[in-house]
Amino acid sequence: MGVLERVAAVAQSAELYEELREGVSVSFRGGELEKTKAESVLGRALRVIVDGKLGFASTAGEEEESLVQAALASARHGDPAPFSFPPLTGGTHVEVLDPEIQSLPPEQLMSWGEEAVRTVNQEFPDIIVDVSLARGIREITITNTSGGERRERRGFLSMYVEAQHVKEGDIWLLWVGRTVRRRADLSPEKILEELLTFLGWGEKVVPPPTGTPPILFTPRGAIVLYLPLIAGFSGMSVYLGTSPLKGKLEQQEFDPRFSLLDDGLLPFGPRSASFDDEGIPTGRMPLVENGVVKNFYYDLRAAALAEAEPTGNGMKGGLIWGGGFRSPPSPSPRNLLVAPGDGSLKELISQIKEGVIVEGVLGLGQGNIQSGAFSNNVATGFVIKDGQVVGRLKNTMIAGNAYQVLKEGLREVGGEVEWCFGGYQSPPLVVEGVSVVTR
Repeated sequence: MGVLERVAAVAQSAELYEELREGVSVSFRGGELEKTKAESVLGRALRVIVDGKLGFASTAGEEEESLVQAALASARHGDPAPFSFPPLTGGTHVEVLDPEIQSLPPEQLMSWGEEAVRTVNQEFPDIIVDVSLARGIREITITNTSGGERRERRGFLSMYVEAQHVKEGDIWLLWVGRTVRRRADLSPEKILEELLTFLGWGEKVVPPPTGTPPILFTPRGAIVLYLPLIAGFSGMSVYLGTSPLKGKLEQQEFDPRFSLLDDGLLPFGPRSASFDDEGIPTGRMPLVENGVVKNFYYDLRAAALAEAEPTGNGMKGGLIWGGGFRSPPSPSPRNLLVAPGDGSLKELISQIKEGVIVEGVLGLGQGNIQSGAFSNNVATGFVIKDGQVVGRLKNTMIAGNAYQVLKEGLREVGGEVEWCFGGYQSPPLVVEGVSVVTR
C-alpha cells in the first residue's frame, strides 16, 4: 500500500512530493582538492488535510509509515486549509534539462576548479581560494488523492569561488558564482574575471563617504532591495495585510523605469519548471510594469484564503530559495526578471563623483522586511571617487527602505543583467536615499 492510500481513509485530501537528486560535486579548500562526491538522495514530503487543517512532514529515504504518522500528527495543530489538492492535469512543457550538463565528467569540474585556484593565485598569491562545483539532475514527482501525476527531470550546474583575504586586523571574504540549468549559461572565465576585478578593487581599505551618497548596487548586492519585494508580492502577505502593496494594484508605486516580471516559462531559467511544487502549471506574470503594480503571486492556500486563483507559485524554500523538499510550499516567485536600462557597470561608475558600490551584505533580512526597511553591514563594498573605484569598504553599514528607494531614489538602471542566487536576473542599480555610516 502506497503513502497516499495509507492516508486516504483519514485525510480529506493529501499530496506526496518526491525529489530524487543525483549528481556529482567537487570541492577545493585552501587551493587543494578536498573531495569529489557522487550522491543519490530521495526526499519525500507529505501534506495532508484533516478536519480542515494542514499537516506536513518529510523524510529522506524509503520509510513510509513514519512519514504518514508524522504528517497526520502535525495536522492536529496545523493551519486552516480551505482548499483541496486539485487534479494534476494540463499545463505547458518547459525546457529545463540540458544533456550537455549531464555529459560533463567529474574531471571537467576538477579542471575548472584547478584553473580557478591557479588563476587567482597567479595574481594574488596571498589569497586563500575555495571552489565548489556541482552538476546533476533533480527528478520531481507529485501525486495527490485527486488523481493525476506530475513528473519532470531538471538539470543543474553550479560553480562558486570564494577568496579569503586574511591579514592581521583585516579579514575579507569574497565570493562569486552561478547556478544554471544550461551549460552555455555558465562561464568559468567570466566568474574568475569578476572575482579578480573585485580583488583588485579591494587591495586597500579607504573610508567611505557618509550621509546619503549615491549607492551602486551590483546585481548581487541588489538583493537588499529585492528581498522586501519578494515578501511584498506574496499573496499571503497581501491577504494578511502585512504587505505595503495591499490595495495598490494598478497604482504607480515604483519609478517608471522599474519593471519586474515573474517568469516560470523561461527555457532553462534557474527556477523554470512546467509546474510548481504543488503541481500547478507555471506561467509568466508581470508584477510591475513601468512602475505600476500589476499582480501578486499565490500558492493554493493563499489563493483560497484571498478568494483568488493560484498562479503556479507554490514553491518550497521560503523567501530566498533554500530548504529543498523539507520545507512546505509557500507563495514565492519563479524567475524574477528586472528589466534592464542602459550602460555597463564601468559606465555607471564613471558617472559617479563620490559614492559607494555594494556587492554583498551581512545579515540579509535584518530590518523590517515586510515594511521594506533594511539595515545591513556591508560585507563586500567599494568606494568611488571621481568616477573611479579607489578601494574597499570596512566597518560600514547601509540603511534605507526598498520601496522608497525604488520609487523616489532610482537614479540609473544599468544595461547588463546577471543571474544571482539562482533565482533572479538583474542589472546594476544606482540609487539615492540610502544612509551610509561607518565606525
